[in-house]
Amino acid sequence: MSLNTFQTTQYVLDEVFVRFVNYLNFAKVANRNLEEDFKGLKFATGQTLNYRLEERYLGGLGASATAEARTQIIRPLSIDTQFHTMVQFSGMELTFDRARDRPYLDMMLNPRAKTLANLVEKFIATDNFQTATYQAVGTPGVPVDFNAITLADAYMTELGIPEDGNRFFANPPRVSAGLSTSLSTVFNQTVNTGALMDGFIGHLSGFDFFKTNFLKRQIAGVGEAGGSPPAGFKLGGTVTNGPISSGNTIVLTGLVAGQANPFNVGDSIEIADAAGVFMVNPLTYQPLSQRAQFVVVSSTASDGGGNATITVSPNIIVSGARQNISAAIPNGAQLYLANDHNVSIAYHNQAVVFAAPPITELKGGVEVVTTYSNLYKLAMTYSLGADIRNYLQLDRLDVIAGVAINPEFAVRVRS
Repeated sequence: MSLNTFQTTQYVLDEVFVRFVNYLNFAKVANRNLEEDFKGLKFATGQTLNYRLEERYLGGLGASATAEARTQIIRPLSIDTQFHTMVQFSGMELTFDRARDRPYLDMMLNPRAKTLANLVEKFIATDNFQTATYQAVGTPGVPVDFNAITLADAYMTELGIPEDGNRFFANPPRVSAGLSTSLSTVFNQTVNTGALMDGFIGHLSGFDFFKTNFLKRQIAGVGEAGGSPPAGFKLGGTVTNGPISSGNTIVLTGLVAGQANPFNVGDSIEIADAAGVFMVNPLTYQPLSQRAQFVVVSSTASDGGGNATITVSPNIIVSGARQNISAAIPNGAQLYLANDHNVSIAYHNQAVVFAAPPITELKGGVEVVTTYSNLYKLAMTYSLGADIRNYLQLDRLDVIAGVAINPEFAVRVRS
């Protein structure tokens, strides 16, 4: 193949790549600390790297000291997903349609770049991030306003989440529209102008805001009928396997009997105040005013007596350097289940660990080029092949990627 052929292929890939990056949000600002472990090594799909979260210690006072147990949190990041878009051209289309002109770039390459970016964003946000986030503020059914934003900021600080300029706020378009309206009279000239003229919020209360189509509305399970739960919640049964001081399984009674979905994956649940179990500040280990919170990661159907077992995140820890709630969950504790709600997420970029290394290029009768951005730490491969029997050219774009979620660094904002 001629040098000019490869130059043209590289040109097309570069045009697609810059458009691809422009459509990204979650991937663009994610934590990329593991990228150097992948870069240039061209791991096969399925390769996994384990990484450690920062260790925590209680420390002590006085001259006498006791060695503390080292509790390491190790999580995997697997490059296990491949995204692609492929089209084919006939000889006539190659002759007249596929060219380096502006119509081809806009009408053909732009939607392909957008499609790849949408697949990556859905993979991160919808398939992984949203359902892992358990810490939450906001009342289901009540629009997000400036108070909800400042509350999210305060809660993140109480949870020891860094305030270092890497906090982001992702919200669905309609949530963003309502928030922009409520902020249009805010005294801050920059915020006011952006909200009023562009419907864009920009930077506010320590967050960089962006709109996304990939945070879906959470539809709550059936829960428990009746009662007088707080606004925005329904009753979610009472605990029968208490006191719960470890693990991630809660056995409940009092649910609507014979339901396939007493809870749905991603449901936001809290322990009623009367149980005396609250979230904990990881810096001071003092209880917060926020009720203990969990997210449902799997549930079983309720039986004829209204009993069910659910699996939640995070694991329950009531003592030591990794303590996350103030006390064991007692027997008979009442659960609250958040009603259907829109989901926005306030988070630090450590919440999303993402990698997209180069894929191994195909060989043998295929023209292939790969682009890697040191700025965005993303790779994309462009492959051209031919079916000479039918005089067709196959034109393919590929990205491989993996994501790991650290939900300790995120807060769901319900509305």
